[in-house]
Amino acid sequence: MDEKTTRHQGHAGEHAGSGATALDQTRAQQQGGTIASVGSEAMQQAKTTANQVMEQAKTTANQAMEQAKTMARDVGEQARAVAADPGATAQELARRAREQASAAGDVLYRQGQRAGEYLSQNVNEYPLTALLIAGMIGYGLAFLIHARWQDQPSWRD
Repeated sequence: MDEKTTRHQGHAGEHAGSGATALDQTRAQQQGGTIASVGSEAMQQAKTTANQVMEQAKTTANQAMEQAKTMARDVGEQARAVAADPGATAQELARRAREQASAAGDVLYRQGQRAGEYLSQNVNEYPLTALLIAGMIGYGLAFLIHARWQDQPSWRD
């Protein structure tokens, strides 16, 4: 009887073992399905995110392109305006030249004024020296003028 009981228990064990295996397989299939659905959801989210990134990149590229076009258009319009109105450009150049000439004139006037003050001060301090220097300058100018007259042919000849 021991053998029958053992054999019967063996068969029961086989049935129990196959029952556990079927249960494990069912659970594994359910878990696999859950994992597959989670993986599918993750893939869908990744696709959605990738699409959003692509749309943002396209939008940014389009905005940059529009800004570049606008800048190029503005530069072109400025160039056309300058080329179309050379009178205004000439007037601007004339205005700048006038301002620079005015500034240079002011500087020269101040330098002349200082030189005059310096000369007046030295003439007042050293009158005899100033008279000798003025005489030498006059003699030098007379010599230059006389030499020129001698080099020219006479109108009487």
